[in-house]
Amino acid sequence: MYSNHMYLTNEQVSNKNNQLKIDLYHGTSTLFIESIIKNGLGGVNPVEDWKLLELGREVFDLSKIHLRNSELFERSSASFQNMTEQTKTGSFNWQHGATYLSPAEKTAVSYATRKQYGSELLTYTLEFLRELINLKISYVTRDLYQRHSKVFNLIEARPSPILIQVKDVFKDSLLNELGEDPTSSLQSIEKEINDFPETYEDVLQQCNFRLTKAIPASQLKFWLINITEWNQFSPAYKLYELKKPKE
Repeated sequence: MYSNHMYLTNEQVSNKNNQLKIDLYHGTSTLFIESIIKNGLGGVNPVEDWKLLELGREVFDLSKIHLRNSELFERSSASFQNMTEQTKTGSFNWQHGATYLSPAEKTAVSYATRKQYGSELLTYTLEFLRELINLKISYVTRDLYQRHSKVFNLIEARPSPILIQVKDVFKDSLLNELGEDPTSSLQSIEKEINDFPETYEDVLQQCNFRLTKAIPASQLKFWLINITEWNQFSPAYKLYELKKPKE
């Protein structure tokens, strides 16, 4: 599904109403689909609502004590620490809370299929939290659970990856990935479309935007992602449209 290609009608990325003529994409999981349909994409911030950053920082501090010799800590602690500190390191953006969109369908699909719960910070927090629970640490199973029971109750959830196709995005509802003016990123997209109209998505896989205004469900299409051949960064997949329920 490369709807961007047939959506373009001229060399401009946006129309006279300041809306993008290309679709943007967001990868997440079915865990959030009901909220998105009800409140729009970007209408609810689970990082704030669930105090997820507060929990993640505490889980990481506990992991430094109890999981330091584990395979999980060795493999993932550096990334998890960057998330809890909300750092920017070179081309890597570890800041969470905003909704990110990509002009490349493959980028959104890769994100959704590599993050079990549809959120990077939530996925890492729950992976480490699961190991702490297995150690039967009373502070974790009692005190931490009482303060963050909603997140704890997601540990056994098995959501499926979904792709959200976003149409007619207004330019003034976007920032670039680092939270800055998106003009240069949009100009790069226009250049790539003009130079490589059939393959520009491959070139723009690292070009992402932050959404600053919620987008209603009427502008969204939801697709269930079925992985047919696994590859961590570029899996082969098929998409099946999920119809929104009638009100």
